Amino acid sequence: MKNQEFIQKRLIDECDRLIDAGFYYPAFFLISQGIETLGAFLDKKPFAARAQSKKRFELALHILFDAKYQLLNQNDWLYRQFRCNFTHFYGPGGFIILSSSNDHKTNSHLENIDGKRLFLIEELYADFKDAAGSVINRLDEGSLANKKMSNLDTEFHESKV
Repeated sequence: MKNQEFIQKRLIDECDRLIDAGFYYPAFFLISQGIETLGAFLDKKPFAARAQSKKRFELALHILFDAKYQLLNQNDWLYRQFRCNFTHFYGPGGFIILSSSNDHKTNSHLENIDGKRLFLIEELYADFKDAAGSVINRLDEGSLANKKMSNLDTEFHESKV
């Protein structure tokens, strides 16, 4: 599987299916990890390079995301509250509210509500999908080199029961 296919199938398509099915929490988790994965495509190091999570998360935010995310990541706030907490505790930090625009019709994505940031899955996913698409385009045009990923050679076959 090429890098572009991995991004499309594992990051975009699977997140689409989770959101379409109303599984927002796992979609937030996939995005929290996916940001770092996108950053891994941007650096020059192999995917298995150690101690790169923060650097890769920040690199993805800096290159692929709107400035609002970079502002949220001052002092590694977004990295710690979103990525690290999801990775280690399968949940966001105490200063993040996860929700859907269906439940927060009067609030906006990343709005500060009583000292907490509201993350709306639809808005976050749209931004993530744009970022993933940017990496795919860069790989297609050759401005990013394809990287060897051990799990790209193993195809996951879903059973349709």
